[in-house]
Amino acid sequence: MRLYTVEIATPLGGVQRLAAETDGRLVDLNAAGGLYYQAQGDSNPQQLADANLPNDMITFFANGNRSLQAGYETLSFVNETKPEQGLNGEQITYTFDEVRILAPVTRPNIIFDGMVYEGHVKHHYGEIPAGYYKRPVWNTQSGSTVVGTGMPIIKPKYTEQFDFEFEMGFYIGKRGIDIQPEEAMDYVAGFTVFNDVSARDAQADEAVMALGPAKGKFFRNSLVMGPCVVTKDELPDYADLAMTARVNGEVVTENRTSGMLFSLGQLVAQISQDVYLNPGDFIGLGTSPEGNATCSKLGRWIQPGDEIEFTIEKIGTICNKVIAAE
Repeated sequence: MRLYTVEIATPLGGVQRLAAETDGRLVDLNAAGGLYYQAQGDSNPQQLADANLPNDMITFFANGNRSLQAGYETLSFVNETKPEQGLNGEQITYTFDEVRILAPVTRPNIIFDGMVYEGHVKHHYGEIPAGYYKRPVWNTQSGSTVVGTGMPIIKPKYTEQFDFEFEMGFYIGKRGIDIQPEEAMDYVAGFTVFNDVSARDAQADEAVMALGPAKGKFFRNSLVMGPCVVTKDELPDYADLAMTARVNGEVVTENRTSGMLFSLGQLVAQISQDVYLNPGDFIGLGTSPEGNATCSKLGRWIQPGDEIEFTIEKIGTICNKVIAAE
C-alpha cells in the first residue's frame, strides 16, 4: 500500500489526513472506512473506522496487520462502489493537486542514519576506517527538522559546503528490543525516499572533538522524507531498486539500493541492542555510492536556486528547491 500524510484545505485551515493511493488518486482512508463499515452493517461504522483507520501514520503502523488489512478492504470497496461522499458529506477521493503532500511521518520519534554502503564511507573519509567493518554504525538525529517533498531546503548562513545525501529509509512499525537480524523485517512498516542534507564544513569541525553531527545536520528542513511510505508487503525487492538523482533536471547519479555491506537486519539488530525501537522511529540505510553532490556528476556543493530531485523505483520522487536562510 502507498500511504501518504496529506494536508487538506478547509475553511478553518489545513487538516492532516491519512490517504492511500489507488488508480492515480488519493483516498481518505478514515472517511472511506466509515462508509465501508456502514455497508458491512456495523452499528458504529465511524467509530470502527477511527479505530482501524486512524489519521495518524504512527498509530496506523502500531496497529499492524489490523490497519493494513482494513486499508486494503477499504480501497477495494472504494474501487468497486466509487462513492463521492463520506458519512458526513465529506470528500473521499482527491487528486494530487487538491492536497499538499507532507512527510509520511511528520515528526518521527527519532532518526537513526546508518552507513551501510562502502562507497560513501570511502568518499567521506578518504580511507575506510578499520572499525567500519566490525559492526554497523549510525548517527542519531531529531525528528523536528523533517519536511516533505515540495518544501524548501534552507541553506544555513554558517555553511559554504552544503551537500545532499541520497538514501532509502524505513519506518519501524512494532515495538521491539534486542531484535535479531532474521526477525528485523517483522518490525519494519515500510520504505520511503530520504535526503539527509548536510553542512559539511560544520560537520568536519564537530568531528575534531569526536562529537556530532550537531549543526552539521541540525537546521531547518534538513531531513526530507517522502513522498509516501510503501508498505513492506509491496517491496520484497527493496534491496535492489533503481535510484536516480537529478539537480536542475539533469541526472547526476544513477545507482541501486543493492550493494550494502551490512544488511537491514544487521543494522536493526545493532541499533536495538538493549534499547526499544518504537513505531514511528525512522532508520536511514545510509548514503548510496555517488549519492553526495561532490562525488556525483554535479561535482560541486549545492547552492540556493538548485532543485534537488530524488527518485527510487517503486517508491516515488521527492523534489525540493534550495533557498538561502534569511
